[in-house]
Amino acid sequence: MQLVALLLVVGLVVKFWPVMVGVIGLIVAAYWGRLAVDRHAERVEAERRRLAGLLARADQQHRWVLTGDERGVYGEYPCPPL
Repeated sequence: MQLVALLLVVGLVVKFWPVMVGVIGLIVAAYWGRLAVDRHAERVEAERRRLAGLLARADQQHRWVLTGDERGVYGEYPCPPL
């Protein structure tokens, strides 16, 4: 009985190996695609955080300029000597 089952499995593998290779290829391609999408999403989120920080600093410096504080023009560094 085991021999018959083994021959049946071997026969199916020999007969349908292109289908099996195709299915395995689709699984691998889907996995790589998901990895690429995840890496892209991480990079987009990192850029969004960077721009949000830049915007927050720009808003703070703009408020300083409106109140007459020199840090709004020169940043948080001391003014250059004249």
